[in-house]
Amino acid sequence: MSSFFGSSAGEAVSKQQSMRIAAVWSCVRVLSETIAALPISQFDKDPKTGKKIKINSPLNNLLSKQPSPLFNSFMFFERMMVDLSLDGNFFAYIERNTGGLPIGLHPISSSDVEVFLSPDGKQVYYDISKGDTSYAYPTEGKVDSINMIHCKGISINGLSGSSPIAFAAETLGISLALDKHAGSFFKNGASVGGILKHPGTLKPETAKRLRESWSNNYSGSSNTGKTAILEEGMDFIPRTIPNNQAQFLESRQYQVSDIARIFRIPNHLINDLSGASYNNIEAQQIDFVVHTITPWIKRIETELNSKLIPFNKKNSEYFKFNLNALLRGDSKSRADYYRTLVNIGVLSPDEVRSFEDMNPMGGESEKVYMQSNMMPLDKLGLDTSREIINNNNITENNEDNEEE
Repeated sequence: MSSFFGSSAGEAVSKQQSMRIAAVWSCVRVLSETIAALPISQFDKDPKTGKKIKINSPLNNLLSKQPSPLFNSFMFFERMMVDLSLDGNFFAYIERNTGGLPIGLHPISSSDVEVFLSPDGKQVYYDISKGDTSYAYPTEGKVDSINMIHCKGISINGLSGSSPIAFAAETLGISLALDKHAGSFFKNGASVGGILKHPGTLKPETAKRLRESWSNNYSGSSNTGKTAILEEGMDFIPRTIPNNQAQFLESRQYQVSDIARIFRIPNHLINDLSGASYNNIEAQQIDFVVHTITPWIKRIETELNSKLIPFNKKNSEYFKFNLNALLRGDSKSRADYYRTLVNIGVLSPDEVRSFEDMNPMGGESEKVYMQSNMMPLDKLGLDTSREIINNNNITENNEDNEEE
């Protein structure tokens, strides 16, 4: 795949050029740092009881602490999301011991990997060119799918993900052109906007001298605020900002929202608060977790479970991210949420304390409680709920008659 993509705005778009756009940098940073900061653990599910417990295994430590000598867990998932955001693909070679268990996960640049299908259409293979990679891969040429972590973004052919940079080249090209125009305007535009009018006819050498003098003394942002000195009876005619320059500012603001739309990032997360309010930011945060982060971690979890969990344990063991930290909300909403779950016997007080990163108290706090003031109807000495309804109706009618 070419590293540069053309656009009708006349700007060549690449990953490096795209990251020079503030909105792109911010969106990629939000995605990569958010997912990298999420805790991930290996769980074991009892097929009989359905109870889930965390596993403290070498495989869990590998993924959640140090996937490779060069990458700790945070750096590994941050690199993963940067590649997915820009290339639409993330590759990592799985180093295994003699028993076939993973002992290292080594990220590879997307440009160094070629994905292809076997002639029978049943197997996927990877060809590593080792262009920008620092790890010495033991296998030359083709690598089996089972030894390669390949997380894909939106895919058209099912083999590889589609690059957002390639498909959004027009939008990004416009942003690059607008940024370049803004830089050129402040670099070359005169700080005192207007036209110099001379009463007579200037000789070429005089016009050249005036042009150079004006450019040297009043052009550029560093000369802002200087007082202009006019010669030979010249007049200065101020020039107002034309409509196209006003639309230029609006276009730059629109590009921020357009880029945020590509990465599905709420505008307030990239410091664009033009449409945000105190009442809707929390709702946008929940929407970000549900519609942006959840699909990404589902892709990642599925690939990790497929490639890292041993075949004979795939029905019980799995990796899972913890999204509780992102869904906490404000302190009052969080307290109401915990109170409700404790009152209906879903959580114990110690489980609530663990969610808040507090030490357990043990003893009675480990138990699950339930409110005792709710009882089934038959325990109240009544045969059916209809009798209660009838009694309530009789009481209401008596109250109405008394008021009359």
